[in-house]
Amino acid sequence: MELRIKILIAVSMILIGCTTIKPKETSIYNNNFTTLEIRSLWVLCQQAFLQKNPYTKPRVIIEYCDCYSDYVRKTYKDKKELNDLAIYDNLTKNLIIECNMKLQQEQSLADPASI
Repeated sequence: MELRIKILIAVSMILIGCTTIKPKETSIYNNNFTTLEIRSLWVLCQQAFLQKNPYTKPRVIIEYCDCYSDYVRKTYKDKKELNDLAIYDNLTKNLIIECNMKLQQEQSLADPASI
């Protein structure tokens, strides 16, 4: 009987020791954009790419439009702030700088021969 209790305690300790508690994930996005607004931003980006170059590969459009949407969600609080026309010159420059650099770095990591 005493051996069973020791085995039960040992097994319990092993099982308890193997469980992990995941920390609460914090979002990098602190804004009030609705899902529809985010999708609209993405579609607008896609249409702009296709209008400027109808032969852009879908993979390229997806990568850039995801980056653009993420940048807007990280940088601006809501639709009202984004609708301020004064930000558009800086927004365009910042999107190009941020996403071009990010995607070039990712490409160089994926394909070291491209450096």
